[in-house]
Amino acid sequence: MTTTSTLPSLDPAIVLARSLCHRLAALALSDPRAGGWSELSAPETRAIVAQAAALLREEDQAVARPLALGEHPLADLDPAPLFARLPSSEAQLNALYEQNFGLLSGSKCPPYETEYVPSKFTFQRSHMLADVAGFYGAFGLQTSTSTPERPDHIVLELDYMAQLIALEMAARENADPAAVEQADVCLDAQDRFLREHMVWWMPAFCTLLARQDPDGYYAAVAAFVAALMAAERALFSIEAPHLAPEPSPLDPPDACSGCELAAS
Repeated sequence: MTTTSTLPSLDPAIVLARSLCHRLAALALSDPRAGGWSELSAPETRAIVAQAAALLREEDQAVARPLALGEHPLADLDPAPLFARLPSSEAQLNALYEQNFGLLSGSKCPPYETEYVPSKFTFQRSHMLADVAGFYGAFGLQTSTSTPERPDHIVLELDYMAQLIALEMAARENADPAAVEQADVCLDAQDRFLREHMVWWMPAFCTLLARQDPDGYYAAVAAFVAALMAAERALFSIEAPHLAPEPSPLDPPDACSGCELAAS
C-alpha cells in the first residue's frame, strides 16, 4: 500500500513528540473532573512533555511558512507557560473551566468542530459528525458512554490524533509486512484527519479562547494548541486555510458520545 501523506520520514523521537504534544493539548482542555489536574501537575508529565516540545521546536520541517490566521509560531510550542499558569488546585481549575466552557459562556468559544460550519449548512454538519465518528471506528476506537459528549469535541479529536500516532509507532516496531502496511494506514489517516477535521478550525477556536482568558491558563493552552496545529500542518504540507471560520452554534445534535476515546 502507498500512503497519500506527504509527511517525510521522521525520526521516531519526533513522532513520539507529536503524540505527546497532542495528548497534552487534549488533557489541558479536558473537563478537570476527569482527573486532568493531577496529571498536569505531575513532575514526570511536565518533564517528558517539555522534552517532546523542545524536539519539535528544533525540527525545521515543522516551521509553517506562512502562518495561517490564528496559528502561532513554532516557538510558542512550549508547555512552560501552560504549566506556570495552571491553577493551584483541581477546584480552581474546574471553576475556570466552567467560566470558559459552561452553559452560559461556552458559545463564545465552542469546542466543537461542526459549530464552525455556517449554520445554513446543516447537512454538512451532520455529514461531518458522521465522518469523525467513522474515523474513530475505523481504528477500533469508540467514545466513552460514561459522560455524554459529541464526537467533534476538540479534546476527542486531539486525543484521537495522539492515539493514531501511537498506533503508527507500535506498527513500525514490527518488521512484519502487514504491520508496515498498517503503519502506513495510520499515517494516511493522520494526514486526512488533520486536513479534514483539525487544522481548519482549531486555530480559530484558540483565538476565541485566548480572548476569554487573555493573561491566564487558557490563553497559554490556546497558544500551545495553535502552535501545534501550525507545526502539524507544516509537517504534512497542508496549505494554509485562507479564511478564519467563525462559530455559528445550533442546538446540539442528537449524536452524543463520551469524553474519552478507548479501544473497543
